[in-house]
Amino acid sequence: MTMMFATTGGNVSGQQIRRDDQMLYLMIKPDPEAAAAMDGLRHQYDLARKYALERFHFTLVPFGDIRLLSPENLELIRRAAASLQTEPFEVTLNRIRGNGLVGSRMLALRDFQRALVARLDAFGVDRPDYAFNPHVSLTYEEWQQRNIPVSPISWRVRQLLLINSVHGKGHELLGSWTLAPRQGSLF
Repeated sequence: MTMMFATTGGNVSGQQIRRDDQMLYLMIKPDPEAAAAMDGLRHQYDLARKYALERFHFTLVPFGDIRLLSPENLELIRRAAASLQTEPFEVTLNRIRGNGLVGSRMLALRDFQRALVARLDAFGVDRPDYAFNPHVSLTYEEWQQRNIPVSPISWRVRQLLLINSVHGKGHELLGSWTLAPRQGSLF
């Protein structure tokens, strides 16, 4: 993952200090049942559970420190997200790899993320380089070598979220957009 972080400008022993305690992201989150199942995996495999299950998510696009974003760029992000025309889609995760939960068939999610990036680019949004690696972090403890198949956890993604992640406090919702079916249901 390539990401740029803002610094405080100060240094400690000649190194820049990272200031990443208010980071802005476009993300999707699991529904409550899927989040509870993910928390159950943490319990089952003895993973640290300090990270609240309400914070489970896929990072689609990170923007860095929100305090350094111009109001114009924040408005462009909102407009680009609102312009995305995508139907709801399924996500299924079935393996713990390292500290994250991953899926084997992620084409719909990857297509959604690419469409989102295309909209951001079309609106001229300034954004850092980011290599999308779809996973939901289960823990932020020291990274462990794991590759464990698990019972699939699935949910239907119905909403795109703009979140200010405040370190130690949680996620502050700044915007949300519903993914709408283009055709009525036949069932």
